[in-house]
Amino acid sequence: MSGIIQQLPALIGVVIGALASYLTGAASERIRWRREQFSRWDDKRAQAYADYAYAVKNVYVQCMRTAELRRLGVDGNSTAYEEALVELGKLTDERTAKWESVLLLGNPETIATARVWHRRIWQVERFARGERTDEDQWDSLLEDVNVDRATFYTAARRDLGITSGAIPHGGPWRSPIEPVRAGQRQPYDELGR
Repeated sequence: MSGIIQQLPALIGVVIGALASYLTGAASERIRWRREQFSRWDDKRAQAYADYAYAVKNVYVQCMRTAELRRLGVDGNSTAYEEALVELGKLTDERTAKWESVLLLGNPETIATARVWHRRIWQVERFARGERTDEDQWDSLLEDVNVDRATFYTAARRDLGITSGAIPHGGPWRSPIEPVRAGQRQPYDELGR
């Protein structure tokens, strides 16, 4: 019996060492799993933000085309305008579908900025559909759209932990056929580059 008592401290040391090793391994594995989960959700969130932004931009570009067709009257031929409205409806539906991913995965700040942006695009859509005709508000609306877009991207980048700096101002998105007014910068193409 005295032999077992003499070996008891060594045996306790082995048990404590094995337990410490197990707990350290389990904690490391849990940390690694959490890191992988965060990375996985960050990837999905980044994709949701990018898909949504692309869908909103497509709606905006189609609104600009449709508004231009409505404004020009297409020489009395309403077929092109009607086709543009149908395409606008499809793109709006696509944007709505992408919105659900943002609602599911986005943080509250980014969701709020996205909501402001797409509501502003909705105002542009109202012009395209002829529901809104206050042309004196058009230029300020387009500038607001640009600000809302930048605000969305800033919030999304902050949520994703992107710290490379602020997004440079891109200017208004204009159709290439719009004339440049006195004191106005050269218009960008309709894709906003």
